[in-house]
Amino acid sequence: MKKLSVFAATVFAGLTALTSCGIGGSRLATEMDTLAYAIGTDLGNMAFGFDSTLNPDILAAAVKDVYAKNSRMKPEEAAAFIQEYMTVGRARKNAAAGKEFLEKAIKDGAETLPSGLAYKIEKPGAGAKVAVGDSISVKYVLTLPNGQVVDQSGDESRDFVLDDQHLIKAWIEGVPLIGEGGKITLFVPSELGYGERGNYGIGPNQALKFDIEVTKVVRGPKKTVEEE
Repeated sequence: MKKLSVFAATVFAGLTALTSCGIGGSRLATEMDTLAYAIGTDLGNMAFGFDSTLNPDILAAAVKDVYAKNSRMKPEEAAAFIQEYMTVGRARKNAAAGKEFLEKAIKDGAETLPSGLAYKIEKPGAGAKVAVGDSISVKYVLTLPNGQVVDQSGDESRDFVLDDQHLIKAWIEGVPLIGEGGKITLFVPSELGYGERGNYGIGPNQALKFDIEVTKVVRGPKKTVEEE
């Protein structure tokens, strides 16, 4: 608790030092000014994480309306609208954006599979193509249609087994198009990704883009006719 108090005091001292230049036309002249700015920072980070396309001017106007007791929405109305957006609106928005994203990829030269997966082979790789059941080492970057990176392997390869117990359908269909050393970009419709439920950092009906490099392939056991 003492360490937290010292930290808070340090932050307050640092922020109030900005008084001479001001922040957005306001000055942090008192502890309450700093508290207001801290709460605004927390609110802004939450709103941006919720949806980075939100209009910050409207967000700020809503806060001012609440303080002026002139809000256009009652608390229960706001909560109901947010709930509706989370369960229906966001999925609808993502589906529309995903459709445009895939159409643009195809227009820009991506090929497609019957499933709707669009892809560009940047480098075919050497030797035989990857097969379902193989163990693969890959480097990858996962981005949303707006360009936001939500996951990546970094400089080190990550290991996976190419099967539907470990990977999404887009990888099962797309990675076998290249061999070891190959590179491919996958433009993924949501039904071949994380679908209507989404996943951590990925919303419902979210289209995806994967840039994948297969750095190593270890062949899986060959299946017999009965196993196939």
